[in-house]
Amino acid sequence: MIGSLDILRMAQSYAAHAATRQQAIAQNVANADTPGYRSRDAIPFAEFWSQTSAGATGGLTRPDDHPATVAPDGNTVSIEFEMMRAVSARQQHETALGIYSSARDLMRAVIGK
Repeated sequence: MIGSLDILRMAQSYAAHAATRQQAIAQNVANADTPGYRSRDAIPFAEFWSQTSAGATGGLTRPDDHPATVAPDGNTVSIEFEMMRAVSARQQHETALGIYSSARDLMRAVIGK
């Protein structure tokens, strides 16, 4: 049962990571025409998990290490790449909700409700 609670915490953190990624993507798209803007992405989930488990809330995004394109004005946002990231973040969120739902159903079955 305690393991299920850890799974719930991890699923919640995985959903929060997906939300952080989606927020970074939205900022990137909003700044697609801003000269010199560097695209950002969420840190990998393993780092996110260890930082948020320790209570940290800052530094959850960082500049993109490998920008797809660099415009003459220095902007590194690619709308196509951001749309692919958005799909990935949505899938990550759906996975987190699926894990959470399965763990919840398992706990309900164990207690008989």
